[in-house]
Amino acid sequence: MTLLLNDQDVAQVLPMKDCIAALDGAFRDLASGAAVNAPRRDSFMVSSRPDGYYSFKTIEGGLERLGVVAQRINSDLITHPGVDGVTRRVKVPAAPGNRYVGLVFLYSSETLELLAIMTDGHLQRMRVAGTTGVGAQYLARDDAQTAALLGSGWQAETAAWALAAVRPLSVIKVFSPNREHRTAFAQRIGTDLEIDVIAAESAEEAVNGADIVACATNAGGPVVQGEWIGEGTHLTCIRGHELDEEVWRRSNLIVFSSPGGSEGYANYATQGFETSHRTAEREGERTVREDERLGRYRDKIHFLCDVLTGRAPPRTRSSQITLMNKNWGLGIEFASVAHVVYNRACRAGLGKEIPTGWFSQTSHP
Repeated sequence: MTLLLNDQDVAQVLPMKDCIAALDGAFRDLASGAAVNAPRRDSFMVSSRPDGYYSFKTIEGGLERLGVVAQRINSDLITHPGVDGVTRRVKVPAAPGNRYVGLVFLYSSETLELLAIMTDGHLQRMRVAGTTGVGAQYLARDDAQTAALLGSGWQAETAAWALAAVRPLSVIKVFSPNREHRTAFAQRIGTDLEIDVIAAESAEEAVNGADIVACATNAGGPVVQGEWIGEGTHLTCIRGHELDEEVWRRSNLIVFSSPGGSEGYANYATQGFETSHRTAEREGERTVREDERLGRYRDKIHFLCDVLTGRAPPRTRSSQITLMNKNWGLGIEFASVAHVVYNRACRAGLGKEIPTGWFSQTSHP
């Protein structure tokens, strides 16, 4: 049978510590040559909505050790509104019922069958934060106790879980432009993690004195300045442009979770999109920026899988500034985490079963 799982099912069986452990194993498999990834592919088309455009995204990868392959797809409407003077990338819930469309398909590489279909909302944010958690586990100082969190949205919540899972944090200072959002976020996360979470009045206030600085925003430009960063800080970002150029220059050790720039991303667009929406899409610009950084800081950039397996240097001094760039998503991240979810959901009796035969055929494809 093929198992259908929603976000609530995923959340029941995927604690952050286990998510981090699964991702750690996947990156080690990648280093050993026992994993496969295809570059992320985004296809863009003009939408009937004048302030947005259509995006179809796929990411896939497989792990020989687990005998699984996963594909994640998104069917999105993207806008770039200005919020408090900052351009932000916002997905619109344009599916019927004000919903988003994101799915993960998990296949067996042994029997070929489709094992599971699961919505990607909770799994997506867990694997992003979990990967930054893997990086913090190996790069942050052992005595790191104070974290700054830039952002108070759905991805920032799991970022807080991940950092607290790998370091004995006593304080998290959070900042986002909306005072009401960051205050409510601080109260909720403080209760969840049973530690002090403080709503800061500015990004600089949050970052000042922090041992770990984590960005989880949809901002279109830098939210952290290098002049705010003290010695020994570990930084994480989901998008490289969340950190200004001085942060990159000052960092002694930079780790990418996946190949940067054009190596990790393929962009396809209709001619109509190129002519009428050229300035709206930022992803192509992002590949250019990452390619430039790879060239500028190549001597101190390494991949996460190599840090885990000792092929790249770890933090060697408490005074070093380390930076983890969670750039393009990898299919192995979805494969490893979805494998955990599938096995535990089967044991717990979660989800809905549908005949696997509906997804196979007797005729030669």
